[in-house]
Amino acid sequence: MVTVRSSHFSCAANFSRGRKCIFCGSFKVCRTAHRYVKCRRCDRQKSRAQLRRELEIIKGFYQQVPAYRLVTDLKLDQKPVARVYQHLRACLYHTAELEAGKLRGEIELDEAYFGGRRKGKRGRGAAGKSLVFGLLERKGRVYTKVVEHVSAG
Repeated sequence: MVTVRSSHFSCAANFSRGRKCIFCGSFKVCRTAHRYVKCRRCDRQKSRAQLRRELEIIKGFYQQVPAYRLVTDLKLDQKPVARVYQHLRACLYHTAELEAGKLRGEIELDEAYFGGRRKGKRGRGAAGKSLVFGLLERKGRVYTKVVEHVSAG
């Protein structure tokens, strides 16, 4: 007996081939004369070429390719790549927000400064640095968040 395992890439293949709606997940889709895929359930449509381009951008994000390199490799404009990367970062942020409430056991806390230049003042008063606060569950998950304003009280 052969069993078929579903993966993220086979799901993406269903989207790119126009077999599944990207908005509602329905398999009741049809192709229009203008090379669009239209869902019969939610009545929304999307271009197959645009969908393939966005899937390539998502694949680049998954492989941790910088956006500027992906722009040159795929010969695209910077705006769609930046838009998809920003949307994916927002989704990861909201997922991390939901996961942060589930930390259990021993938890370590720490803060670190990232960015800025080596010249001039260092540490808390340096210009151009971002403060990142982190929570680490021993033998488990890590949760980080960029903190805007820091005060002692």
